[in-house]
Amino acid sequence: MGDANFGYVGAGPGKVNLYRRDQCVKTNIPEANAVEELLKLIESYKKN
Repeated sequence: MGDANFGYVGAGPGKVNLYRRDQCVKTNIPEANAVEELLKLIESYKKN
C-alpha cells in the first residue's frame, strides 16, 4: 500500500482493513461496507 494514497486489503473472511499510504487507519471493516467506508476516509482527508 506504500505507493497508494488510499486503499483496502482483506483482513479475513468478510473483513477488510483501510489504509492511508502505508498506514492502517481502520481495521476489520465488514466487506459489504468497505467501499462506503473508504470513500468516507478519502473525504475526511479532503477537508483537512
